[in-house]
Amino acid sequence: MQPPLLTLPNELLLTILSTFHTHDILPLTLISHRLHALVLRILHTRLLLAANLHEHTLLLECYHPSARLTEPPLYCTYLGTAGLDVGAGASKQWDESKCAIGQLGKMKNLYSSFRPHRRLPDGPRPRHPAGDIPGSRTHVSSAAASSSTAARFDGVTVKQTLSLESHELFTQLCADSNLVRVGPRNGLFTSFVQVEEGVVRVWRDWLAQMAGLEGETSIDGFSQSEQVLVDDVGRNRHILWVDTLKNVGINVRVKERKWRRDTPILMEANEDDAVSYDIEYEELLVRTSTLMMKLEESLLHDDNHSGKAIVFGSFS
Repeated sequence: MQPPLLTLPNELLLTILSTFHTHDILPLTLISHRLHALVLRILHTRLLLAANLHEHTLLLECYHPSARLTEPPLYCTYLGTAGLDVGAGASKQWDESKCAIGQLGKMKNLYSSFRPHRRLPDGPRPRHPAGDIPGSRTHVSSAAASSSTAARFDGVTVKQTLSLESHELFTQLCADSNLVRVGPRNGLFTSFVQVEEGVVRVWRDWLAQMAGLEGETSIDGFSQSEQVLVDDVGRNRHILWVDTLKNVGINVRVKERKWRRDTPILMEANEDDAVSYDIEYEELLVRTSTLMMKLEESLLHDDNHSGKAIVFGSFS
């Protein structure tokens, strides 16, 4: 005999399960194929909402340790989530009738792509009409919405210079990504949740190799017709990973800076020259499931909002 809960129609079960946090409904996927399919549909909708950031902004801080107090934060605009927000085709992909064990793992390995900028885009932030859900027939696709924002910064890339002395084998970058809700003025945040923080070691040999691959195409906007999973992203040599779990990575392009230098009078045979490289931040990659968890955490903080705001930077 079935438990009374499973005698309810799918519509009621979806309504009930949608009130729970993601951590609470994940264990239900082990009970039955039906609950597995329903939870999968809920997670698909939540991943779409998380990728579009739901009136939040992704903030990236990436700087050399010596520039901690001077390097400004980078505001990231959404580019897309390959294999997730491809319109009506995506909804069919995760339809209950076609649901198979293993789709949950594929969802976990999806990445959302963002373009870093020095400032927030001009104009009002886009909002969903009331009741309009990403993935529905009437919803404007996230790819189309993000393309208009990205077009405002067409050709504008964020660059940073890394220099290594002759005795240095590597340099370091401190990276910190945060999910924020921007207040009425730039630099004023009403919500602030950390996504990932770490120190990236950038090796001299890697910089030289990447500079030699300057003409090679990196992941500059994933194709929306295919899923980009952790194995595919992990093989990309242009990505600097912030953490060992590969939840957050920065897709970069490296160019060597040519500058005139005098040949030293005394130099050891195995000593390298001092070098400098320009690092272009092409994309910030965030595991979509991680983004979803952080968005839920931010919304939970909003429910307990104390009316205080976080001041970040200066207003001059």
